Amino acid sequence: MKACKKGVSLLLSILIVLTVMTVGIVPTTLSASAASWNGYNNGGGRLYGSQSFLEAFGIDYDEYMNWMDTHDADSANPHYYLGTPYAHNDHRNPQGDCAGARGAYDTPGVAAMNCTGFVWHVLYKSAVASGAPSYKINRLSVMAGVPQSWNTYDVNRIWFDSVDDAYDSGVLEKGDLMWLYGTGDNHNAIFYGDSPKDWIYWDSAGERNRYCDVHAIGDSRGLWVAKVTQPNLIELQIDTASGGKGTKFGTKYMIFNSKAKAQAALDHPDSDYYWDQREGTIVLDSNGHGCFRKQSAPSASELWSGGSPRTNHSYFDSDAKRVDSSDTYYAVQWSHGEGISEDDTIHTFTDSGRRTGKGYRIFSFNAPIHVDTPVFSDISSTSDGVQLKWNAVKDAYKYRVYYKNRYNDWSRMTETASTSYIDSDVRDGSTYIYTIRCVDRDGNFISDYDTTGKRHTYHILDTPAITSLESTTEGVKLSWDAVQNTIDDSPTRYRVYYKSSRYGWRKMTETTDTSYVDTDVSKDGTYTYTVRCVDAKGNFVSKYNTTGWKHTYLGVDTPQFTETISEPEGIRLKWNAIDNVYAYRVYRRSGSDWLRIGETSATQFVDQDITAGETYVYTIRCINSAGSFVSDFNSDGWSVKYKGIATPQITELTPQSDGVNIAWGAVENAVDYRLYRKTPGGSWTRIAQLPETAYFDGNIDPNTDYLYTVRCVNEQGGFMSDCNYDGWKVHYQGVDTPQITEVTAQNDGVNITWGAVENAIDYRLYRKTPGGSWTRIAQLPDTTYFDGDVTQNTDYLYTVRCVNEQGGFMSDCNYDGWKVNYKGVETPQITEIDSNADGISFTWEPVEGAVRYRVYRKLANQGWTRLSEQTDTAYFDKDCELDTEYRYTVRCVNEQGGFMSDYNKDGWKATYRGVENPAFTEVKNEPEGIRLKWNAIDGVTAYRVYARGSNGWDRLIETTDTEFFDDKAPYGATRRYTIRALNDHGDFASNFNEQGWTITYTGVATPRITALESTKDGVSIKWDAVEGAVQYRVFYIGDDGWERLGVTEDTEFVDIAAPIGKSRTYTVRCLGSKDNYISDYDRTGSTIEYLLPTEPEQGNPPV
Repeated sequence: MKACKKGVSLLLSILIVLTVMTVGIVPTTLSASAASWNGYNNGGGRLYGSQSFLEAFGIDYDEYMNWMDTHDADSANPHYYLGTPYAHNDHRNPQGDCAGARGAYDTPGVAAMNCTGFVWHVLYKSAVASGAPSYKINRLSVMAGVPQSWNTYDVNRIWFDSVDDAYDSGVLEKGDLMWLYGTGDNHNAIFYGDSPKDWIYWDSAGERNRYCDVHAIGDSRGLWVAKVTQPNLIELQIDTASGGKGTKFGTKYMIFNSKAKAQAALDHPDSDYYWDQREGTIVLDSNGHGCFRKQSAPSASELWSGGSPRTNHSYFDSDAKRVDSSDTYYAVQWSHGEGISEDDTIHTFTDSGRRTGKGYRIFSFNAPIHVDTPVFSDISSTSDGVQLKWNAVKDAYKYRVYYKNRYNDWSRMTETASTSYIDSDVRDGSTYIYTIRCVDRDGNFISDYDTTGKRHTYHILDTPAITSLESTTEGVKLSWDAVQNTIDDSPTRYRVYYKSSRYGWRKMTETTDTSYVDTDVSKDGTYTYTVRCVDAKGNFVSKYNTTGWKHTYLGVDTPQFTETISEPEGIRLKWNAIDNVYAYRVYRRSGSDWLRIGETSATQFVDQDITAGETYVYTIRCINSAGSFVSDFNSDGWSVKYKGIATPQITELTPQSDGVNIAWGAVENAVDYRLYRKTPGGSWTRIAQLPETAYFDGNIDPNTDYLYTVRCVNEQGGFMSDCNYDGWKVHYQGVDTPQITEVTAQNDGVNITWGAVENAIDYRLYRKTPGGSWTRIAQLPDTTYFDGDVTQNTDYLYTVRCVNEQGGFMSDCNYDGWKVNYKGVETPQITEIDSNADGISFTWEPVEGAVRYRVYRKLANQGWTRLSEQTDTAYFDKDCELDTEYRYTVRCVNEQGGFMSDYNKDGWKATYRGVENPAFTEVKNEPEGIRLKWNAIDGVTAYRVYARGSNGWDRLIETTDTEFFDDKAPYGATRRYTIRALNDHGDFASNFNEQGWTITYTGVATPRITALESTKDGVSIKWDAVEGAVQYRVFYIGDDGWERLGVTEDTEFVDIAAPIGKSRTYTVRCLGSKDNYISDYDRTGSTIEYLLPTEPEQGNPPV
């Protein structure tokens, strides 16, 4: 009943969508109990290095942690490492397969690991999964001498004097590598605690691979800890549940370090005093990204670029707020952007304790958004109640469905993530009003709703009743009473079901008729049926008889064979007709089963797939139009023997020069004749099937005896007769063996000639080398052939054999053959070879008699590779790598590709030198960057400019010009540049200066404050204009150092937030056109105590 449903009030209008923020934290203080690794704190140990261990070895942090997570005790592979027996020396074989990680002492099939082998195996697998370069993977072998290798690769590492000191430090994180010195032995392990105080490591020691409390072997003599993560960098990204698209530019939050301060600011929205207690600010850009900043908000130039909001913008170093990851912060909305609800909630902002692959810590934050109003797409009456359907709303967590109760209030029915709901508490003829609203995962409303609601009157039709069930020749016919459609004007639709013993009610059809024939039935089978009304959308609009109506299908009479006759073409079967039956299915016994052989609506059938002299058993059954059985069958069947026709007799067997003629007498009623052949002692093989009584067999060998026999078959291939199993014999002699009369070697191949053989049809020519096998090379009617597919300085043997049109051998052949030596032409010699900007060119002398030249190239210790085939005597190789030595050679070939000459196996050497190295002619400072100029190099197509980075030379640009302006150089940074030339196919045409050219970007002059003045609006700050400056950024000294005030193009700025009666120190810095720093700044700054100016009293002026 509606009165029993609970009511809800529409009280909330704020959307809180759970989002994820990626934050890197650098604490403001360093102590032995620091909450996390930040690149500076050492937890009381001694800190060394500048990069994480994984970075040094090319391993992705996520791949490293995932490999261990999917192979530890809680994974689907808990025994991959754990439990592997411990063994001394170099063992790295957890599964015994030695796959890609075999230690010096490992044996395939024997699982074993020592401590270093276990750590090495984890790092190796992670490096391969990360796609690390091979040279970095090869470094992993130094794990046996880790203190030295960690120093070599400048790994972030901390030395602790004891295990207890490492525990007290609080800086160890899961995955960190440990090298422990003990009085008993040194030891290698992986820290695997979920927190710095979860004091366990993963190692191989004792008897097996295991988890264990962190300890040294014997008394601790100190340990190294290598960090696997980046230090906690400062970055914050806020992403809404919609993937960064739900927020709009300009929404601002103030961040406080206590809930009391946040509440006080919320309670005093107009008081600067309370809002100034904030720790920092978050401003969202158009993609929903923001930064936890210091006291000042971002400037317009930081958030906007070219009239559009900046996206994917990260802030580092002094631009971002330094926070401690162990603290909790509280966010309060200060202002909201387009599409964002006003938000008076205090949101908790806290560290989750997890890291990203780059070492950033994950923070959680709730950012409000507003979604579209959900709209009903369909409201229908069904037998289960009123079915409600609505459109899915982007970013909605769930939907809350309401109906209007008797007090005209909205009453909540359900909350669901689906886009449909059935209100089952309804009555026929009653009218209901519904509405729907979106909520977030916390149950807060995040959309508007239709305040009027959608009205629907519920109707249900009468339950249809089956009135008759009748057995017909087609199956069971069902009939039922018509049901009046009171929902709309369309005809009533019925859905018909049968009950399956396994699956329950199963749909058979949907119809507007009041009868249906179930054709999927069998004689004497019992079936249960029911009927239900549906609307045009398939919704149930009536109840149904859950018991159903039963009926046993009686079928028709069993058909009986009246005649079974052996005829020449097969066995004819005849049977009595069954009234109104659709068709008959004929079966023949095969072993213990019945094999279906035919289906017909007639009352007779001929089985032709039979053999003369065999006895067969048949039966027959009636079917309906759906192929279901509507009758029984005679399970014993009817037996009949097939007599067949006379056995054919061969009357003529005549050998000819090209084969054998066979003829036989015609057999009455025969359809086809099947001819067989064999050699004495062999098996009969079918060679032909034909309706004629003669056949020519040309697929035979000379000097051979053959036996032939014939058998009659019908159209289906059934044997209509027997055959003579002894057969008729004939000897085939063939023709004379052909003799080669001439074998002549020429420049480009060999000519072969042989004598004509009487009655020969074709000649098949064979070739081999001494000791080899005969290979067919041609078949032709002529008595001469030119063989061009030969190799110089090679002996060949030739022979020939006569064949007929069917490819049968008409003659024997000379198995010794006729011999010839093919010498070919002179070996071509390269006479000139040279390297230029685009590659290596070379020429050779023409060879008399040569048809074409094939050009090859190779590298040292490699094989020859074909480059070209041509008639010219010159070639230009453009596919060359700088400073690489190549060898070239040339060989003559004929039109068939046969080798006419030998080749120089050593080849001719040439090294691709390219051109001279380009050099910078000018490297100078300009206000907004560094300008580079260089000399032009003849023959080159382009130049590639590089700057030195932490991992080597980084490519900056590829250009056809001879100058480049680097506008991305940070102010005060020292840059090292080099340049390299490219040829016309994009390969390096020159080397480069490895030392490079070095310059420090000095930008423009440092701006100096010339005046500070207290005004009624705040502190006025003035400075001299600096040539080349585009804008100026103004700072003041706050609690954490220099804090930004704002950006201006003028040489004056007013600090409207200056505290009255307190001193502030200011400085100014120049910006370029891309908001980058292009000057230094006065680190001492200029100081003023801000005092409000006193206004003169009204009245007479003082005397």
